[in-house]
Amino acid sequence: MALADLVDDVPEILKNWPDRPKLFHRDPAALARLWSLDEVEELVDAECLPARNVVLLKDGKVLERYTYIDGEMPRPGTIRAHLDVGGTVSVRQLQTVKPSLSVLRREIQDETGCLVHVNAYLTPPGAQGLKYHYDPYVTLIVQLSGRKAWPLQPPFVEHPMTEHGNFLERGFTLDERRYLAHTAPAQTFTLEPGDVFWLPRGYVHSPYTEGDEPSLHLTFALKERTFHWLASEMTREVLSQALVDPALRAEIPPSDLLSTPDAAIRWTREYLIGALLLLESGHVAEVARKAAARAGQ
Repeated sequence: MALADLVDDVPEILKNWPDRPKLFHRDPAALARLWSLDEVEELVDAECLPARNVVLLKDGKVLERYTYIDGEMPRPGTIRAHLDVGGTVSVRQLQTVKPSLSVLRREIQDETGCLVHVNAYLTPPGAQGLKYHYDPYVTLIVQLSGRKAWPLQPPFVEHPMTEHGNFLERGFTLDERRYLAHTAPAQTFTLEPGDVFWLPRGYVHSPYTEGDEPSLHLTFALKERTFHWLASEMTREVLSQALVDPALRAEIPPSDLLSTPDAAIRWTREYLIGALLLLESGHVAEVARKAAARAGQ
């Protein structure tokens, strides 16, 4: 499988990266081969999920760390007991658990140049794991079992990044919390087995299970390459090339740096501007392509 097995018109998506939610439909039986409810239940009951791969969620909260055996495995029965009281189990970095998902993840990385990780979410009937939050990357949601509703609000932060983007870091302002508490969702998508949902970064969402069956879905997080990333790669290349220049390797006298650094700052700024202007575009393009391709390695 590759990206085309999950979404339509991959060439168009790669050319015009979608910035609005999009819903695709696939054969539920084909998607079920990715991971199944039976596989999750077997891993849970056999106590085969290491603590590093498991996060327990309930009613919008990430629960405190649970008791371990030897610091690595959850205490026996912990995960099943959490499910029995309506808790959500998130299996993180699922590509490290199932080889076929590792292959698919690598194929998507090769196609897009994005860093990708795969998580799974198992939520009991009538329950909710995380409440309103947003992610600093595209989330490709693959519904495998049950039904899950996705209420959405447009982004509060335009093009959020990891440094300020998700609900564990930036959070919501007081005004944003009031807005979410008193405003109906702008859109709601209800996913059923076979649905694949493209959720652009920044969209605020609060998914919950609908119906009498548990919901199981995968999320493929596509960590997009941004102009900030490209600027970092170009600056890294300039500094790498600059190591051959003795002028840049020269020391700054402590008195200049600590008391009157203006001259050193001006000289360094002019040096960087000049070096960036001298970068050959073809060389920079090759550097960027290789850096993006490293996602798949």
